[in-house]
Amino acid sequence: MPSKHPRIAVTSDPELAGALERVRVATGTREADATLVRRLAVEGAHSELEARDQRRAAAEALLSAMDEGGFDLDLDAIDRLNQPADPAA
Repeated sequence: MPSKHPRIAVTSDPELAGALERVRVATGTREADATLVRRLAVEGAHSELEARDQRRAAAEALLSAMDEGGFDLDLDAIDRLNQPADPAA
């Protein structure tokens, strides 16, 4: 179908074909490859940006809790947890 927008060439290699097939099986969609790739790209971009914002908010909340003294860490206990297991024990 003619479009006023430029096109982007995407090679349909086995990895992409497999990913599209998995989406079709999981969702039951019958969209054409190009339509499905476009929808997944737009939705994926939205999801990536939302995830970035959630990570940033979580980091800010953690730092705020630490600044307010509401986050008490037992650093010695954390160090013990990070030690390799003693095979003799």
